[in-house]
Amino acid sequence: MAKPKIVSLNFGNAGGSLAQPFSCEVQRSKRKTLAIYISHRKVVVRCPLRASGLEVRQFVNANQQWIEKRLLEESLREKELLRIEKGGKIFYRARELEIVFKQGRKQRILISPDQFIIQGHKLNAAKARIQVEDYLIDKASEYLLPRARGLARHLGVHHKIKEIKLRKTKSKWGHCTSAGIIQYNWLIMLAPYSIIDYIITHEVCHLVHMDHSRRYWALVESICPRCDQYVDWLKQHEHRFWF
Repeated sequence: MAKPKIVSLNFGNAGGSLAQPFSCEVQRSKRKTLAIYISHRKVVVRCPLRASGLEVRQFVNANQQWIEKRLLEESLREKELLRIEKGGKIFYRARELEIVFKQGRKQRILISPDQFIIQGHKLNAAKARIQVEDYLIDKASEYLLPRARGLARHLGVHHKIKEIKLRKTKSKWGHCTSAGIIQYNWLIMLAPYSIIDYIITHEVCHLVHMDHSRRYWALVESICPRCDQYVDWLKQHEHRFWF
């Protein structure tokens, strides 16, 4: 692939949904069609080696409304990102709770109907973040690990599990290898239990079918009926769990 070239196409609209015009990064390669990818406020146009600048501009122009919509959605999602700070908001078990700092010698986290209370000695944002991490890891150890092993026993594949790891990753909620190593992202403990159980099921079922074939999804759905709803829910809300 040729080295990406930043091309300032200066799109956007005055008085529209986007405050600033956007530029595109053009990536040329041995492909036959043009495509647009948007991630982290970045617009990337992938195009054939011989595509002219005019073709790229016309393609972007034809898709301008879609691009602006995606950039706006990404901007709104960024505002919903979880920040562990006093007075902030945390999306916990599908409820938006206020983050409250409470000074006290005992470190603990308390959940009320409308508050996520972080208590600690000389508490600040950095200490609160560590407490929340420890809290979620503990909850994952208590809930995820035994349920994953229990489901594996139910499916007759417990002997295939070599290790179950808990790790915070940038994008994945779980992973299963052919060697029998299952990994779960402990941030999923912020989600409702139905979502957590789906993630557990998704990875354990890979011990039976190491693919995403029809047989695999039939097995998942036999344990988590209508699991497509959980997938859709995660796509809509998962950005609110990372911090």
